[in-house]
Amino acid sequence: MDDIRSKNMYGWNNDQLGPTDEKQPSNQKISIVVPTLNHGDTIEHTLLSIINQGDQNYEIIIMDGGSSDNTKDIIDKYRDYITYFESRKDNGQSDAINRGFGFADGDIYAWINSDDYYLPNAFRLVKKTFSENKGIDIVVGSGDVVTKDCQFLKHIKGLEMKRDNLLGWHNDQWIMQQCCFWTAEIWKKSGGVDEDLHLLMDYDLWLRFSSLGRSKAIEDRIAIMRFYKEAKTVALRSRMKEEEAYVYAKNRAFPELRTIVKELSLRNEELTSIVVKYEGSLINKMLRKIGVIK
Repeated sequence: MDDIRSKNMYGWNNDQLGPTDEKQPSNQKISIVVPTLNHGDTIEHTLLSIINQGDQNYEIIIMDGGSSDNTKDIIDKYRDYITYFESRKDNGQSDAINRGFGFADGDIYAWINSDDYYLPNAFRLVKKTFSENKGIDIVVGSGDVVTKDCQFLKHIKGLEMKRDNLLGWHNDQWIMQQCCFWTAEIWKKSGGVDEDLHLLMDYDLWLRFSSLGRSKAIEDRIAIMRFYKEAKTVALRSRMKEEEAYVYAKNRAFPELRTIVKELSLRNEELTSIVVKYEGSLINKMLRKIGVIK
């Protein structure tokens, strides 16, 4: 907690560290679940961004999938601030998130990945929005996407969690999971994230949230998302279309599902064409002749 600026965290500086005596907008407790696996190089940023909010009414629940790097050493440094921690092999991020919220007892929920982090004043802004908008179930803030070393890439505007907004995500109209906070009640109504999903579990959850409650979008920047080639959403991008089709079918978004099926069909035709061309190619015939392939 000594010097966030020296750790090169985009959006933070040393004037924004530590607790404050300023009155909180409400006494609601925020439960933050942090799913992690081998993120020892970034999880400290995540933890510091929670601890240094200046809000003492929170809990940190860390679900580690059995890290083999220095993740546990980093977590040990901040054990006094952590309500619950476990480290064991799990069934993926969605499993970790659901089990993590099983230990939560806050009024407001959120999860943040261990390579992302919150910005100063995030909790105050979230609580203020809930306090001033009675009856809402979800707060969606704005956020920034940065490189792994925290260089700015893109700003993402907060959007209300409405079905029409959500179905427009291919038009660069998407909601940053890191900027979303919701009530414990709507989480319990939803049944949590779908454990068959490993990339779009948040998108599926937002679609279900949109039919279960009301949301409020704010312009304030709430969180930072890191985008880099080793990140799961980048490394597993080839699975995105499959999960997208599943989410659309599950949530009865049939026009969008037809678009995905058409894209996949065209891709299959292109692959078939490539295979046919290869089968008749000179190099293929040569490899068969010398016995490399049969």
